[in-house]
Amino acid sequence: MALFGLFGKKRITESFFVNSYGNDQTRGLYTFQVDVENGEILYKKFFKTPSDPIYSFNYGRFVCVTYKNRSGTQGDGGICSYAATSDILALVSHISDNGKTYVHACANGDHETADRLYAVDYYNSEILVARIEKKKLIAPCSRYQLEGHSIDPKRQNQPHPCYVDFTPDKQRLIVVDLGLDKVLLFKMIDREIALDEEHSFDLQPGSGPNKILFNKAGTIAYVLNELSCTINVYKYNDLNFELIQTIDTYPKEGYEDIPSTASQMIFSEKEERLYVTNCGHDSLSLFIIDKETGMLTYKDFVDTSPNPRDLKIFKDRWIVVVCQKGGVVESYEYRKERGGMLFETKYSYMVNEPVCITKFETIY
Repeated sequence: MALFGLFGKKRITESFFVNSYGNDQTRGLYTFQVDVENGEILYKKFFKTPSDPIYSFNYGRFVCVTYKNRSGTQGDGGICSYAATSDILALVSHISDNGKTYVHACANGDHETADRLYAVDYYNSEILVARIEKKKLIAPCSRYQLEGHSIDPKRQNQPHPCYVDFTPDKQRLIVVDLGLDKVLLFKMIDREIALDEEHSFDLQPGSGPNKILFNKAGTIAYVLNELSCTINVYKYNDLNFELIQTIDTYPKEGYEDIPSTASQMIFSEKEERLYVTNCGHDSLSLFIIDKETGMLTYKDFVDTSPNPRDLKIFKDRWIVVVCQKGGVVESYEYRKERGGMLFETKYSYMVNEPVCITKFETIY
């Protein structure tokens, strides 16, 4: 998108929005643009929401937002879908599902083709299957109840599914469970799911996995471990995972006494690099991805404001990070010098408790 700034200079920008917990006055969705020539963050609009917006994702022209149940009532929480542009978020549909709080979700297509939505309830250890009809979220079809625990008595005393997506070949639904130290694969059978025990796998006890990413070729998978602050790298082929590397998300020497959790990871646009945010250590880390093996080499980190929760990449150069406790949206720059380095920019924007950042899809 082109804008005109001071003295009529043309700006080239890209649009995104941020979910904010905030308070009764500041809670909602904030739309921004980032200047892709200098990393400046430009505030656009604010959309107030009735509850805390946790996670957002695009499916074509629509955006889905999951909400936290603040009131304890059955009508609170749930998932909303919106028709979305950089200037408008118009509510299309909402399912409350008896007040459930879903922390992550995905759809099995875009706004034209999707007929199922899958979501995970971190707090009640459930996986939801919901219907989409005529582009609207209609109603829950089924739920899958998880059971078990792992070794951390506070964070792993029950299942905590926190990420849901599809395998690259779309053969299985994949759920990452922090509480079980497992990556679970499910067969999708009409309106239900069934656990694929053969291809599900365990991680090192206490790892606390919270996300999985596949490369575009569908041959390498990366699992981010929140509790151990590590990344597992796997070869992937026909539903089988082979562990080839485990690496720390930041250099831990000298930081042993700082309680930290790995919060988010994202590829660079050409999948040459992987970026990771760390809460506690409060940092943005840079890893180089080996083109042949997919293995990671740590390269650099830069300090962030407190509690960096999420991030997005723009033009393969600007990294925008939302920091919940810091109450800020801030940008960083990747430069190729010395094999790759990260730098702070002077640009940021204050937002009360930002937790998620989502790009607006460009649909022609």
